[in-house]
This record gives sequence, C-alpha cells and structure tokens, in this order.
Amino acid sequence: MDAELLQYTSGEWIQIGDRVQYIGTFATVVVVSDGDTYQLATGYEDYAGAERGLLICDDDGTRTHVEDMDERLVFVERGTV
Repeated sequence: MDAELLQYTSGEWIQIGDRVQYIGTFATVVVVSDGDTYQLATGYEDYAGAERGLLICDDDGTRTHVEDMDERLVFVERGTV
C-alpha cells in the first residue's frame, strides 16, 4: 500500500527513504504506518500492518520505532529507497 500517512512537525509528509535526525542521530525512514495503511522499504515487508508510527534505521543499523508527531524527529532531506 502506498499512502502519505504522517507529517513531521515542520509540515512535510513522512515518506520512506527520508533522511531524518532523531535525538542527534542520522537515520533513514524505512516503514510508515497509520495502523491500517503503510509504506515499506524493500526488506521490511515483515512490518506490514505495523502499529501507527514509523520505523527508522540509523547509519549503524539500529532500528527505532517513533510515534507520529515526535518533536525530536527532524526532517533532513528526501531520499530514495
């Protein structure tokens, strides 16, 4: 499924492949879900139907679930997955 689901506090839509900074760490958005519809990066198909929020993967490979509208999540740039 492909939908624009959640927004950053700055107003941009969150999309897979986005580069973000979360609590000072750079990461890539790999899953976006509103609980019903979702976007998944290749290799993250097991997260289909995940709870509301997003999954980011930092540059060291650590995965973090972030709930929507978290002020500590900062949009850096659009990326591609």
